[in-house]
Amino acid sequence: MPDRPNEPIIQLADSDKLFIKLRALGNSLKPYDDENYTFFEAVRELLDAALTNYGQLRLGYIESNCHLIAWACRNLLELLIFTKYVLNSKANAERFAHDRLIDGCEIIESLRDLELHCDPKADTSILDGWLASMTAQKTAEGVTAKRYLASGDLAKVVGMKEDYAAMNKVCSKLVHPTSWSVLAMNKGTNSFPQAHDILFASGVGYMSQIYLDTNAHNTNQGMKPNP
Repeated sequence: MPDRPNEPIIQLADSDKLFIKLRALGNSLKPYDDENYTFFEAVRELLDAALTNYGQLRLGYIESNCHLIAWACRNLLELLIFTKYVLNSKANAERFAHDRLIDGCEIIESLRDLELHCDPKADTSILDGWLASMTAQKTAEGVTAKRYLASGDLAKVVGMKEDYAAMNKVCSKLVHPTSWSVLAMNKGTNSFPQAHDILFASGVGYMSQIYLDTNAHNTNQGMKPNP
C-alpha cells in the first residue's frame, strides 16, 4: 500500500512499462514446430488479449470509470487463469483451443433459437449452414467435449480458487446492473472510492503474472509445451 493516503497503489508509468514488456514478449514468441503450433498460437493470443484489456483498464482508470476498470480487471484475472492452464501442458492448450468451436456452436444455436422464438417460420438456413460448418470442424479436430471450460473450474485447477471467487464476485457487482452499481457507485455518492485504485492495481497484477509465467516458460523451453 502507498505511504500517503492519496498516493496511487501503482503508478501509471510503471504499468505502462509492464505493458511494453508484455507486448515485446508477445512479439518475440516463435512456434517451436508445426506439431506444437496450437500451443504457440494459444499463448500468443492470450497475451494479445491481455494487452487489449490493459488498454481498457487504463482508460477506465484515467476516466475514473469504475465499471470499465472492473470489467477489464475481471477479464485480466480470467486471462491469467487461462494462461496458467495452457502453459501447464500441450493437452490443456489443445482443450482450450477446442472451446472456440464449442463457444461458436453455442452462439449460433442461441441466435437461431432467438430467431425462431421471434418468428417460428423464420428462415434460419444461413445460421444452419454456419452451424453445420462449425460442427464439421469440431469433428475434424476431434472435439469431444460438450461444454466449454468454465473459468471457475479452471481457477481450481491452477490453484486460484480463492482469488477467483473473491475478485469475480467484487467485479461482477460493479460490472452488471446491480443495486450496488446503480445506487452506490454513482458519481455523487461513491460509497467505495478506493475501488478505483484497488481494481486497477489488481488488474495490473494479473497482467504482471501473465508476463512472468509466460516469460519463464519461454526462457526455459521456448514455445515447446509441457508434456
